[in-house]
Amino acid sequence: MIQPVSYNPASFPGYPQNAQALPAPVQPGFFQAAAGNYGYPTPPGVPMNAGPESPLSAFPRISPFEHQFQQHRVDSNGLWSYQARNNGKRHFLSMEALFARYQNPGGALIGNVGTQSYLGMVEDELIDATDDEYFDQFSENTGLPYFDQKYFNNVPKLNAPGFRLRWGWYNDDESGFEFTGWWITRADSDWSAIEQSTHKPNPANQAIMDILLSPPNFIDPAGTGVVSSIPGVTTAQVNEVLQNELMNLGGLPLDDGTVDGVTVPYDLDFRVKSVSQAWGTNATWLSTPIVDKKALKVRGLAGARYMQVREGFSFVGRDSGLLYSDATNIAGIRPDLKLFSLPTGTDENEDGIIDNAGVVEDDSTGGGTTGTSTAFFVAPVDPVTGQPVQPYTTWVNNTVDTHLAGPEVGFQFDLGGDKFKIWGQTKVGIMANQEKIKLNGDNVGMGIRADPDDIDRPKALIDATPGNPNPNAFSDSQSHTHVSPMFEQSIFMEMAIFDKVPVLKRMKMLEEAKLKVGYTYIVAGEIARPYDSIRWQGMPTRGLFPSIDVERESWSVGTWSVGLDWLY
Repeated sequence: MIQPVSYNPASFPGYPQNAQALPAPVQPGFFQAAAGNYGYPTPPGVPMNAGPESPLSAFPRISPFEHQFQQHRVDSNGLWSYQARNNGKRHFLSMEALFARYQNPGGALIGNVGTQSYLGMVEDELIDATDDEYFDQFSENTGLPYFDQKYFNNVPKLNAPGFRLRWGWYNDDESGFEFTGWWITRADSDWSAIEQSTHKPNPANQAIMDILLSPPNFIDPAGTGVVSSIPGVTTAQVNEVLQNELMNLGGLPLDDGTVDGVTVPYDLDFRVKSVSQAWGTNATWLSTPIVDKKALKVRGLAGARYMQVREGFSFVGRDSGLLYSDATNIAGIRPDLKLFSLPTGTDENEDGIIDNAGVVEDDSTGGGTTGTSTAFFVAPVDPVTGQPVQPYTTWVNNTVDTHLAGPEVGFQFDLGGDKFKIWGQTKVGIMANQEKIKLNGDNVGMGIRADPDDIDRPKALIDATPGNPNPNAFSDSQSHTHVSPMFEQSIFMEMAIFDKVPVLKRMKMLEEAKLKVGYTYIVAGEIARPYDSIRWQGMPTRGLFPSIDVERESWSVGTWSVGLDWLY
């Protein structure tokens, strides 16, 4: 507010009558013109800023804007320190894309621990069908698998994308509050033993295989090894297809109630699938800085968290139900024996088939004997019902749904300034863990056995009937509540770089934004894992089915992140 008032200096004694009129002195409460070497001098006898103080005076009088926040304290050297801020409550918002990797199943065995291997189970039969030297080439060379037991570490890494949103505010005293929510998509990781097989299925053979795998009686039940007739296809052609399509894939070790157990061989398919998914949210209170230096702040944290983890796995094994050997080296079929050439990946007998099923190819060392190009395939027959073993599929699914909720504490550090900052959080918590486990499956047992009265090798699977098409199916479920520890470590880097990038610096939404990159690692203990929480039993004819046997260990997920952060 300026109100100029003119006056005549000639009214003062001693001034010339022709003196130029000067502006009148500013009344109290109005702007005072600068005095000095420019403009008109201050009239003599009129004091500058005369009159009572006005609450609305501009410079050089006192500002009307007082500090909204003041902090007085004694610092570490015993002197008083003082801070004042006019910022008010400052909000922050960040949105980030996540690139996560769930913890893998680890090296757990797929099946029962302590069960004898398939090679050990058929040792006598294999030696009788061939010779000691042939058996030794498998047993002494671990690079030559013979329906070997498999482990979950074959499953590829569990990678998945996700999203995280963080919002909150800082108060004038640097305390604050934040809400965080994150979600990671489901990771599906598959592994098939066919990938490691030295020979692969031939698409040209699939039409014949579809007929051969369709029951009933695709193999002559008389035990002569003669394949049932297929219109337009000779027995020799069928024999060749089976030699090529049946594969030395993997074995599933089971507790069948005997001392050593059994390892079930699968010659058509052996697959494992692992699934993981997680999401969570938390609310956290941030204390005033415990350490408050120019470029370093350390705050305490306290809050609550909820997190959900879903894990599961499935196993699928398909078997032809056949026993087979070389027609030259064996006079009759031998129990449990599926004879294969050494899995060298080469066609030693030059019959166009790599590592034949049912035929022993000669190798370069001279071990073993070379048989004819004809193999001997037989489906074992139940002496009571007269029915041969049919192709069958074993499958097992196990899922664990885990809910974690509870308090957490920790600290946050901030290192840097407005243009560049590195900060992170460390949190520990005690979570209430509510978990639900579901297990189901079918046909878990030594399916190539048919005689229910055999003392050494009794029939394991129950025959299906029209009234009960799935007599070997099973299911189990359990729920538990207990306590799980939780730990989270995160570190981020924020950079104000958008004002240096052409085009981007003109975008309104990026004016106050910072680039944010970081890494977060979450680990929770005492988590039931679906891979280890199974009692692998398999003898349905004697009432033995797989069941839940809870095993708990740690679970973790690590996430790289990139996104934008706003402070407003």
